[in-house]
Amino acid sequence: MAYVDQNGLVLIDEIEAGEDVKKLTAALNSMDEALEIINQIANINAAFSGDTANAIEVSSTELIKQVNLQKTAIEEEIRFINEVVTKYQTIDTKMKDQINSTLN
Repeated sequence: MAYVDQNGLVLIDEIEAGEDVKKLTAALNSMDEALEIINQIANINAAFSGDTANAIEVSSTELIKQVNLQKTAIEEEIRFINEVVTKYQTIDTKMKDQINSTLN
């Protein structure tokens, strides 16, 4: 159900929010796969030494950091979307209860 304000402005569409969460979850899965690959490269690289090995180590460490930051941002966005949907579901339930109580 789309939740609207008194002016008819759509505040949140539950179905669209669910689709957004699915897309964000898929992005999280991709980030996990990327981390796995980066960690594999870092582990293989650990057996080597020299400038190239050092550059790979520095780059992989930075990539891991960036991917983890992105994952955190995505997880926060998912939490926020779910909180907003829950908030409006609660408001909707309370309004229905009030309306039903005045009709009885």
